[in-house]
Amino acid sequence: MAKPVQAPQKKASAKAIAAVTLVVILALSIFGTVLGFTGMKLDKDGLYKLLAWLPMPGQASDWRQALVPGADMGETLELTYTLAALEDGQTISSEQKQETLRTLSRRLGFVGLPSAVIKLVDDKIQLTLPKDDTNDYFYELLTQRGEVSFAMPDGTAFLNSQHFKSANYHLNQQDGSYAISFTLTPEGKKLFADKTTELVGQKMSLTIDGKVIAQPGISTPLTEGAASLPGFSGENAMAYSAFMQTGPLPVKLTLDSSITGEPLLGKNVQSTLIIALAVATLLVMGLFVFKFRLGGVVAAWLLLIQLVATYFLAALIRSGFTLSTLVAVYFSFGLLAFSLLALYRSMSEDLSHGRSIKQSLKEAYATSGKLAFDILGSLLLLSLVLIIMDSQTIGSFMRVLALGLLVDLILMTLGLRVLLGSAITLFGSKTTLYANASEKKEAV
Repeated sequence: MAKPVQAPQKKASAKAIAAVTLVVILALSIFGTVLGFTGMKLDKDGLYKLLAWLPMPGQASDWRQALVPGADMGETLELTYTLAALEDGQTISSEQKQETLRTLSRRLGFVGLPSAVIKLVDDKIQLTLPKDDTNDYFYELLTQRGEVSFAMPDGTAFLNSQHFKSANYHLNQQDGSYAISFTLTPEGKKLFADKTTELVGQKMSLTIDGKVIAQPGISTPLTEGAASLPGFSGENAMAYSAFMQTGPLPVKLTLDSSITGEPLLGKNVQSTLIIALAVATLLVMGLFVFKFRLGGVVAAWLLLIQLVATYFLAALIRSGFTLSTLVAVYFSFGLLAFSLLALYRSMSEDLSHGRSIKQSLKEAYATSGKLAFDILGSLLLLSLVLIIMDSQTIGSFMRVLALGLLVDLILMTLGLRVLLGSAITLFGSKTTLYANASEKKEAV
C-alpha cells in the first residue's frame, strides 16, 4: 500500500530571520532614542512619567528633571556662612577651619553633590551649590553641626559620633519612606549591645545636636554592631546618615547671605557642551560609515545605542548633569569606538588578504576583540574597586563609568555579533560592502 506523500515543511530562511532581527532592533533603537528626548506618560493622567533623559540645548525639554544640572552646569546658589566657636570666648584655629571644609566636602559628596564648591573667603565659609528651590531645607540640614548620639530614656547619651563606622540610607518600597542604616566601631558595638539589652521593651532616643529626632522601640538586644532605623523623609535620611558617616563639624555655622549665580563653568555652558558633543558624536559615526561602509553603519548604530543606554543608566542612579558625568559617559563611548575601530581594522586587513567576511570577523574577535575585552573588563573591575573604596567624587564618577563599560561589553560581545551577523546574512558578504575600496587596493 502506497504511503501518502508528505509535503516538505518550509523552514524560515536565514535572510528572513536576519531581516526580522534587524527591523526589530531598529524599531527598538528608534523608540528608545525618541523616548530619551521626549519622555512618556505612564498613566492617562500623567501622574507617573518616564522623564526624558537625553540632554538637548535650550530650555524646552524636561530632561533636567532626570539629569539635574550640578553647580558646574546649572544655575547656582551661593551661600556664605559665619563660623562660631562651640563655646563662648574660644577662638577658631586654622585647623578647625580646614576640618570644617573637609567635613562639608565629604557630606556633599556623600549625598551626591560632588560638583559643589567649598572655600574659605575672609574667614567665612562659602558654598556654591546647584540652585534648586526644593533643596533649600536640605542645604540647611547639611550645614548643621551634626553631632549624632543615642540616649537613654532619661536623656543620658551612651553613644556618639565617634562610635559610628559607616552609614547609608535606602528607600522603603512599601511606603515610600527612607531608612538609615549604620555600622559601629568595636567600642560602639559593645556599648550598643549592652544598652539595647538593658532597654528591651523601652525606647531610646536618636538625637542630632541634642535634639530628639526619633525614638525607636527596642524589642530585642542589638548585638551585631549594626542597625536600621525606618520612617524618615528622603532629605532627612540623607543628612542624618551623612552626619554618621562624616562626623560633626568642629564649629557652628550661621547663614550670612544667599545669592543666585551663574554656572561655575560659565553662562550657556550646557547648550555649548551638548552641541559640541553631538557634533563630535556625529563625526565619529560618519567616519565609521565612510571607512567601513555597511559595517560602519552597524558600528554607528551600536554607538548610538551606547549613548542612549548610558545616559539612561546615569539618570537612573541620579548622577546629575555634571562635568564628571559627561566625562564618564563619553569616555565609555570613546572606549567602545576604539574597540570597534580596532576590530574593524583587523577585519579589513584580513579582507585584503582574501578571507571571507565571516572568517575575518571570527579572526578579529580572537585577536583585536580579545584585547578590547581585556581592556574593558580590567577597567570595569578597577571602577568597581574604586566605587567600593570611595563614596564621594571619585565613586560618583566611577559609578557612571562602570555602567558605561558594562554597556560596552554587552554591545561588543552580543550586539555586534547580532547586528553585523544579520547584516552579512541579509546583504551578502561582498568585500566592498565592509571596507573602503581605496583602502583595499592600497593594502593589496
